[in-house]
Amino acid sequence: MDQKLRDDFEGYVQAVDSSLDKFSVEALQDRVERLVEEHDSWRRRCLNMTAAETLLSRRVKALLASDMATRLTEGLPGGKIYPHGNQNRYVDEVEGIVISLLRRRFKVKHVDWRPTSTSMANSAVFFSLLKNGDVILSQSEAGGGNFANHPDGSAGLRSLAIHDMAPANEEFEIDLDALAKDVDRLKPKLLVFGGSKVLFPYPVTEIRKIADRVSALVMYDAAHLGLLISGGAFQDPIAEGAHVLTGSTHKIMFGPVGGFVATNDDDIAAKVLDCTFPFFMQTRDQNKYAALALALLELEQIGENLAHQIVRNSAALGGYLSEEGLDVLAAKRGYSKSHQIFIRLGDGKTRAFELNCQKANVLLTDCALTGDAPGQRTGLRLATHELARIGLKEKDMRDVARFIRRAGEGAEHPAIIAAELAEFLSVPRIEATSSRT
Repeated sequence: MDQKLRDDFEGYVQAVDSSLDKFSVEALQDRVERLVEEHDSWRRRCLNMTAAETLLSRRVKALLASDMATRLTEGLPGGKIYPHGNQNRYVDEVEGIVISLLRRRFKVKHVDWRPTSTSMANSAVFFSLLKNGDVILSQSEAGGGNFANHPDGSAGLRSLAIHDMAPANEEFEIDLDALAKDVDRLKPKLLVFGGSKVLFPYPVTEIRKIADRVSALVMYDAAHLGLLISGGAFQDPIAEGAHVLTGSTHKIMFGPVGGFVATNDDDIAAKVLDCTFPFFMQTRDQNKYAALALALLELEQIGENLAHQIVRNSAALGGYLSEEGLDVLAAKRGYSKSHQIFIRLGDGKTRAFELNCQKANVLLTDCALTGDAPGQRTGLRLATHELARIGLKEKDMRDVARFIRRAGEGAEHPAIIAAELAEFLSVPRIEATSSRT
C-alpha cells in the first residue's frame, strides 16, 4: 500500500472518529441500521455487473443470521476436536452436505471447504505443496491472472520465485510455445493460471503435457468460474489434467463469501487439509456453511440452466455493446464464452466512464488489459451472472447495453437514466432460482 492510500485511510477514519462523540450510542445504533437499509435499497435499484460480487437468495441470507453465526467448530466432521461431545452434531451434518455437494458438482474425490476466500485456498496450496524459493509460472495479472498468485499476494508471502506466463493475445489466453520454453528453462514446480479476467476456456490438456516434461503440478484458479465449470457451460479442468482446482463460493456461485480446494489426488488433499487447519484457521463460524449448503442445493436445481444462460447473455451483451459503438474485445470470436465482457476505452478514460455509470446506478469496474503498462487501466470489465440470476435473457441485453453506453458517456443527467433503470428492473421476471427462495 502506497503512502497516499495510507494517508487517505487514516484521514477517513479520523474524520469518522471525531464525529462519534456528537451522538449518543442509541443514535449511532440507529445510524448503523439506517446505513444498511439505505445500502440495500440502493442496491435493489442497481444494474450490477461487478465480476467479484454475487446475489444471495432470501433463504440463504436468513441462515447467515441464525444462531450458528456465533457458534464455533474446530476439526473435521465426524471427529471434531472442539467443542467435545454432541455439540457439533448439527453443524457436522451441514458440513457433510457442503462437502458432498462440492465433490459432486466438481466431480472430484476431495475438497477442502474451509478457506475463507480463494486467496486463502491458493495459500493453502502454495504452503502445503511448495517450499520457499520454488519456481512457479503464473498467468500474468495484465494477462488475466489473479494478483494473489504474484509477489504482492500469497505466492509472494510463500517466498516463491514467480515468473509470468507470456500472454498469447489481448483475450487473456496463454502463449503455449513461450510456456513450453519457459518450463524447459526454469523447471518450475507448479504452473498456475486462471483468476480475474477470462473470456474463453484454457487449454488445460496442453498445459498439463508441458508441465509433465518437468513433473510440475498444474493448478487451475477458478475463482470467477465455479458455476460455469460445475454447470457444464465452460470446461472440466480436473478431467482435462489439472492436479488441483481452487475456487470461490461466492462471486458466480451465489453463496456466502468463502473458498475451496478440489482435487482427485489423495496426497495433495491430505497436505492441503493439514495446512488449512491449523495454519490458516482454527475455529470457524458455523452459519456460513449452513448458508453455503443451501446455496449449493439451489444450484443443484438451477445451476446448469443458469450457467448456460449466463454465457448466452455475455455473447449477446457483447454484440449489443458493439452496436452501441463501444470497442468490445474478441468480436471475431463471439465476444465471450464466460460470464465476462471487456470494453477497450483507452488510457485516461476508464475511471470517468466507471464513475459516470455509478452515478446512474450502473455498476461495473475499470481494469488493466493485456499490454497495459504498470498502473495503466485502459479497459472495463463487466459480468453477466447477476443479470441472469434476476431473470434477464439475451433480448434484455440490448437495453442493458444502452444503459451502459448512455450512463458512461455522461451526456445525460444520471437521475434520468437511474429512473429509467429502476423501471426496467421493476418489471416482473421469472427469477432463475428455486421456486422456494
